Amino acid sequence: MSFIYSFLNFAQPGILFSEISWLRPMLLASAIALLVGISRKSSYSRQSVFYSSTFVWLLVFVVVQIASVYYGGIWSMVDEFAFWDVYPMFVAISILLMNDAVSLKRFVWGMIVGGMVVVAYGIFSVPDHGGYQGTGRAGAYGMYENHNDYSFIIIQIVPFIFMYMWAVRSVVLRGLLGLSLVGCVTGIFMSLSRGGMIGLVVESILLVLFGMQGKRRLLLLPVILFVGAGAVVYQYAQRAENQSNYTADDAESGRIELWKAGLNMLRAHPFLGVGSRRFPEYAAQYYDLSHDMQGKVSHNTYVEIFSGSGLIGFIAFACFAVSLARELHRRPESTGPPILEATRIGTLISFYSILFRALLDAKVHDWSIYTLCAIGIVCAALQRNAHSTSRIK
Repeated sequence: MSFIYSFLNFAQPGILFSEISWLRPMLLASAIALLVGISRKSSYSRQSVFYSSTFVWLLVFVVVQIASVYYGGIWSMVDEFAFWDVYPMFVAISILLMNDAVSLKRFVWGMIVGGMVVVAYGIFSVPDHGGYQGTGRAGAYGMYENHNDYSFIIIQIVPFIFMYMWAVRSVVLRGLLGLSLVGCVTGIFMSLSRGGMIGLVVESILLVLFGMQGKRRLLLLPVILFVGAGAVVYQYAQRAENQSNYTADDAESGRIELWKAGLNMLRAHPFLGVGSRRFPEYAAQYYDLSHDMQGKVSHNTYVEIFSGSGLIGFIAFACFAVSLARELHRRPESTGPPILEATRIGTLISFYSILFRALLDAKVHDWSIYTLCAIGIVCAALQRNAHSTSRIK
């Protein structure tokens, strides 16, 4: 069930096959996963996990999002609860499912395979929508409906694919993971996402620093910087050719307008902001936005948090991020199986990369943050109880 639940969350069968959407497949999968998770005996203390600072700060952050729309009355808060409740529920159910190192590994594999469904869909949708000049580019379905969203799932899974390539023994699996890496790089190029390409280059640097060993690995950094710079320049050129009426200068000036509006919101409402997810609605009241920027999100996750839920929301998110990063940086006291250590490092790199990618897009509700939270919490708990992982081969 660990594999299936993780896989379905990213493959989203109700969106891919719209004819079964009425069955609410993810709601059904969540209910089954909850029952399965509760019935499993955990190899680590679940109480310590659910009382961990990472999970607690995540709950605080969600509560602040709901409280931030207090001015709209109880029903406004109820609506906000209906939007945000799925994220801590997903984390809690995922933790219950990942009761040992075997199920953790299966959950990660489900995320990789489900993510690759999205990546492959995006790649093959480009020719179906007229290539670069068409409407689709590499936008996939559902929660990855545009090129910026699409780049998030790629940046999320690349570190796990890379780390698992060296942790698994099967030659076939290594080959499939290698092909997946090629697919992810191809997907970023086809997406024409400039922020996605920059994020992938930064992630490549982190893979060398955290995911490889030996001083010689540092020799790769100049190569990555050189190749990465060329890739970014190429991506900018391709995007400009594809959208001649919307240049990189337009994107930059537009983002500055949006960010100034967000900072003005923070100044006017420093504690709880203007309300969670309300930036597009109120931004024009706080800055003289050009016509193209009206009704858009802030294109920066941190500005989105500041403007939507104020300093309280940002502090809660920052404490959550610092707590998770601290857990992932903690090396195990005893040597565990390679796949578990690969998971810890992959989660760390992925989390840092997503935090960087979030500088260029407003994705506070992206599933990557909450998936990495669940994986990171369980991985840290298992590494504190390394004796419980002896079953992995």
